[in-house]
Amino acid sequence: MKKSIIWELIKINILYSNPQLLASVKKKQNKKKNASFSAYKSILRQQIFMMIMFAFIYTVFFLGVDYSESVGFFSLQLSIFAIMSIVYGFTGFFSVFYDSKDTKLYLALPLRSQDVFIAKVLSAQGMVLPFLMPCLSLLSITYWQIGGAPALIAVLPSFILLWLFINIINLVLLHFIGQVLRKSSQKTMISTILMTVSTLIAIGAMLFLQSQQIVSLESNGFVNFPKIPIFVGFHYIVSQPLSLGTAINFLLPLTITLGLVYYIVKEIMPHYFDQLLEIDAVSGQTRKKKPAKLPSNLQKALVKHHLSTLKDSNLLVQSFVQPVVIGFALYPSVSRFANDGGLSTISPDYFGIAMLVGILLGNMFAGATTFLGVAMSLEKENYHFIRTLPLSFKQFTIQKFKVIAFVQFLLPTILYFTLAFVLFKVHLLLSIFFTIGLLLSALLVGQIYYWRDQRLLVLNWQNSNQLFGRGSGQWLIAGSILLTMMVGAILVTISIFVANAYNAVYVSAALLTLILVAATLLQVFLHKAYWSKLPQ
Repeated sequence: MKKSIIWELIKINILYSNPQLLASVKKKQNKKKNASFSAYKSILRQQIFMMIMFAFIYTVFFLGVDYSESVGFFSLQLSIFAIMSIVYGFTGFFSVFYDSKDTKLYLALPLRSQDVFIAKVLSAQGMVLPFLMPCLSLLSITYWQIGGAPALIAVLPSFILLWLFINIINLVLLHFIGQVLRKSSQKTMISTILMTVSTLIAIGAMLFLQSQQIVSLESNGFVNFPKIPIFVGFHYIVSQPLSLGTAINFLLPLTITLGLVYYIVKEIMPHYFDQLLEIDAVSGQTRKKKPAKLPSNLQKALVKHHLSTLKDSNLLVQSFVQPVVIGFALYPSVSRFANDGGLSTISPDYFGIAMLVGILLGNMFAGATTFLGVAMSLEKENYHFIRTLPLSFKQFTIQKFKVIAFVQFLLPTILYFTLAFVLFKVHLLLSIFFTIGLLLSALLVGQIYYWRDQRLLVLNWQNSNQLFGRGSGQWLIAGSILLTMMVGAILVTISIFVANAYNAVYVSAALLTLILVAATLLQVFLHKAYWSKLPQ
């Protein structure tokens, strides 16, 4: 194993694993042709910035809880971020290992399968580490609360073990998908199904974890929650290192992880090239397709066409995971505004504040990495063909927005209404206004990103990740999330304070009026600036 060769392979695969960041680097190069640019260094700097930002943001949320006593809540937070790392990291791993076009080039070179495999694993960490960095903050805060400065010695080893655990799970899942792809020519369909199912399972796991919570935010920052197996071991290794719980939840998973590392090194890495060759051979086989049944009218045909553009597995994961994951990450902070009895004790007089919370959360339902953010670019070569058809392009564009918005927002809206009304037992009136706020904000922000996609239209993309980085897409995502968190926390806090000090009904009515006026003005602007100017 030559370190210099692996480092060169890592630099190459960083570019393949992050085409959206590479696109932004190329734009900088075009603007400043005489300047000196290193593409992989630029991408690494942006990834490091994202890691630092995520660690900083969530450190602020973690500081309000006493994790030395809240053992179960510690295991919940750690498990949720681990699941997020698996989901987002899995898409990055799949893109690097099976969607990149560079692997075939290595077959003719004197390179070992193991070297390429290691380089691809390391180059994909830009998709894993941003969601693991909050775990580093969580471990540091928890260990400091348990044992002070001496306990911080255990932070780095624990974090490395967690990082190794996440990567091992991703690699084993990836190998399983590769084995399935070896036996079928329907690579795109199978990868889409498997990645979507794995994402739904991860979301289901987070739903289950949240449903087990017993909200008890005391004045001393204690949170009561059932202990999550395995992840609670990262607390026990410092708080009770010689206990049976540590052996079961830390030492046993460590042993299994090391066993899986041995299996990957001995069985998976040496045969990576062979697996790729078999997948390519199967994918190249042609199969006779039955003629598709034609829709009965033009409108149905167009709806079917709009839905057919949403089959990209990476896009499916990004579109549905973002609003769900962010909502769960924000829940502990939002729940602090409730009384000790939980969200179910909030009076329906706070309907305006409920709608404000919905507006803030719905702002994250649409973005540069969702269906609406890339909708028209998904047409690819069909875009110019559709412009030549004897149908109104304006009506086509409007219909496409309606169809994709329905697909984009239906599941998250139902999910959050169910969580609010059924799981957290929020009053029905508050749940309804919260849901209305979600939809109103999502539709308005969705129009903005839909318009943005057409201004930054790209039709010759090879991987959907290339569409995400247009117009500083990564910075736009991070900035919008950070701004929503900061401004939202301030607005909600002020609204609750004023409502408690005066009359909650009057404050809610005023908030409702302001929200509707602002939404109306924004919609009028979008109509005049965008919708009315669409070509016929």
